[in-house]
Amino acid sequence: MKKIAFIATLLLILSCNTRTTEIRYYPTYPISEQDSIEKLDLDKTNMNFREITNWIGQNQYNEIRSVIEFKDGQSVKRIIPYIRGNGYYRKRNILSITSDSILIDVGYPISELKRILKRHYTNNGKYFQYPDSFKHAGVEITLDTNKTATELKHSLINLTRTFDEVNSEVKDTLQLTFIFDYFRQIPPPPLPPKPDDI
Repeated sequence: MKKIAFIATLLLILSCNTRTTEIRYYPTYPISEQDSIEKLDLDKTNMNFREITNWIGQNQYNEIRSVIEFKDGQSVKRIIPYIRGNGYYRKRNILSITSDSILIDVGYPISELKRILKRHYTNNGKYFQYPDSFKHAGVEITLDTNKTATELKHSLINLTRTFDEVNSEVKDTLQLTFIFDYFRQIPPPPLPPKPDDI
């Protein structure tokens, strides 16, 4: 009986050591060996969302590709984020989400993410406020500037898992493009007084 328990334990230990970790990229196109890359591990950093977004912006300005890595169960996920700027993205092509809301139409709770994400990627010009093609679609993460890397990781896990579900249902080659932005949280300046008020 002791031999059986010993063999079973040994096999269990060996099977754990041989388990391979799946690495997933978002978007899935490969990173070239010629690319300058800087990687940030969300499981090891103490940076907040503002600092992470500024880091991405500095890298983007210096033509360095940012890669944000985090563990999700047995998978390691690597996202290649961008920041908003230079007019690269049309408003209708971007689905903005916060940690608890989806900022489109009249707004939705984050629990509606799968339905809205599917509409965002499969719109094909039906609704004006959504992309005319899935090739132009992207998702903007807009969190409070002081949110931690752990809170960002939670949002990214939810988003990537939901995207993977939508992608498998659509059976198309969808790409999840990330944009990080905290500038929209700054309130707009007050309107100038009307001529009648002067």
